[in-house]
Amino acid sequence: MCAYTPPIRLFVDADLVKGATLSLDREQSHYLGHVMRRSAGDRLEIFNGRTDSFIAELTEISRKSASVQLVELCSDFKTSPDLWFLFAPVKRARLDFMAQKATELGVRHIQPVNTDYCQVSRVNQDRLSANAVEAAEQTGRLDVPSVGPFLPLHQILAEWPADRHLIFCDEALSADNQIDPLAQLHSKPIAKAGLLIGPEGGFSDTERDHIRQMSLVCPLSLGPRILRSDTAALAALSLFQAVWGDWSVSGLD
Repeated sequence: MCAYTPPIRLFVDADLVKGATLSLDREQSHYLGHVMRRSAGDRLEIFNGRTDSFIAELTEISRKSASVQLVELCSDFKTSPDLWFLFAPVKRARLDFMAQKATELGVRHIQPVNTDYCQVSRVNQDRLSANAVEAAEQTGRLDVPSVGPFLPLHQILAEWPADRHLIFCDEALSADNQIDPLAQLHSKPIAKAGLLIGPEGGFSDTERDHIRQMSLVCPLSLGPRILRSDTAALAALSLFQAVWGDWSVSGLD
């Protein structure tokens, strides 16, 4: 690992090899030259989401293009905890927010699901991926969460891996002040997990029954108040990372 990490980080979908020269896209070039006011000779961190990151030096930059040379290794590659984030999409601005914050909070996979009371009928998967990349650049992680296609909840559950716990954030439990969410999470060791957040209207009775029949389901209370979907996501992901994720010494691999 290098002694100094530049404050600017950019993701590129390319193999990274010391000495290689990479061309940046127009948006990245504009960001470096006009937003961050960088010039030739300045340095930044380049990562590709799958291998070690590199310190790169700007070799040339113009209004529409820029190129960098990879000069030395920066950080050893490390994956985030094996945590999937499943959620019923909401309106566009809050959808962007959820993708960004899930990335910042260290999920490995983002999965929009279509539920009975879901507010939207389509999801722009490329937009979600772009939000994940931007958040990964900002937050310092070296991997970028994958983003799945918008799929029906019943299909997700039918194909659910047998060895992965499903953390079910159930608003029906929220009225019970006696339920301790930390105790719920501590009740059993969890090696792989998916965390499921419902839509604003909650889960239907049919969906709730289906979820509760899953073999490794773990219902989770999020306190005495009914939370908006984006708030519930932040609360649940923070709880999980504190118990089993990379906020914890006993967390997931």
